[in-house]
Amino acid sequence: MSISRRRFMTDASSLGLLAAILPELVQAQSQSSAPPPSPVDAPHDSFDFWNGFFDSVNPYSENYGKKSATRGPQDQLPEHGAETQYLHFKADERKLRYATDIHKDELLNHDGDVAVSIALSQFRTGEGDTSVHGSQLRVDTTQIYPYANIIAPLAWTAIASLAPDKAGKVSLDRLGFKTPQARQGTSKILLTRGTGKLAVNISKAPSTSVFVKALHVMMAGAKIAAPLVSLPAVSVPALSAFTEVLSYWEDRTKFLMAGNLTSAIATQHALGDSEREDRYIGLVSGDYLMLPMKHTNDLAKELPNLEIVQGYLVRKDADPNLPIETRAQSAVPGITYASMRVSVQKLDGSYSNEPAKSTADACPASSSTSSSKSKSKGKTK
Repeated sequence: MSISRRRFMTDASSLGLLAAILPELVQAQSQSSAPPPSPVDAPHDSFDFWNGFFDSVNPYSENYGKKSATRGPQDQLPEHGAETQYLHFKADERKLRYATDIHKDELLNHDGDVAVSIALSQFRTGEGDTSVHGSQLRVDTTQIYPYANIIAPLAWTAIASLAPDKAGKVSLDRLGFKTPQARQGTSKILLTRGTGKLAVNISKAPSTSVFVKALHVMMAGAKIAAPLVSLPAVSVPALSAFTEVLSYWEDRTKFLMAGNLTSAIATQHALGDSEREDRYIGLVSGDYLMLPMKHTNDLAKELPNLEIVQGYLVRKDADPNLPIETRAQSAVPGITYASMRVSVQKLDGSYSNEPAKSTADACPASSSTSSSKSKSKGKTK
């Protein structure tokens, strides 16, 4: 099934949230009298991780177009064991496999742009990661190539503020993540030339962090019922600036799952692009599972026995008459994971198969809005 480009572009939301909420965020910061977070509770420097996170897709960065793996050593992941791993559930075979193992013939046979929607499904903390503190789940998707060689690459992000129940569990169903309002930031994603970049990060900011207060301000200002802030179709420089502001106020955090932008390929044509990065994940319709690398060995032991049902990991031999949450609770209890449902469709009338122009031609001649905060932490690329 294809979607009309005209319909896609007219349905896409425009960004007005950033300008509207900045005064409230500044006020939240000025009113904060909380002590700085403890390095024990928040061992990772948030600003060091997010500063320059989008440089490889930011036309105003000197690192634009460079492979994400070339981020400098101070910008690498906070800890190797937290690196985000992506798996895809092949429903017709009831088979979980790494997204890097998706075959070429499973990708769309299409030489143009694609429309992608991402619906967050579930998030569950493993026994070692269970905490009374809330977590933030963030999904970022970006274009690599400009649309029609005119509009600079765009980006989409969704930031979910998750609070566990008394058992330390989080249900995105209960939080309203399947409502149209909750999905708006990730339901109209246009990947030019059938490829883009994707990142999933989960962190725990201290409850005293201005970042946590900022999320509440954004939700109130945008009149969002669900604990989700989404920024649809924003320019990469604007998202970079927005992200650096939030990371500055977050200061320190603990990453349960951390990943740089990873190439995502949705079409056979994009797979054959000689300029694509060597490291990529396949992007096809279906359920995706994300977990930190430190839990992959435990998952591997049970991988053939597991499937995804309603976003949960459950054992194939579990009693289907039991409630889904009961089945999920007994399956690999030590593993922290998040899941999402992805839909990929062809777009009619694609223009991005033409050779790309230079950055100067493809991008508006405006100055960068990328933020460089006065905090004593410079970019380290």
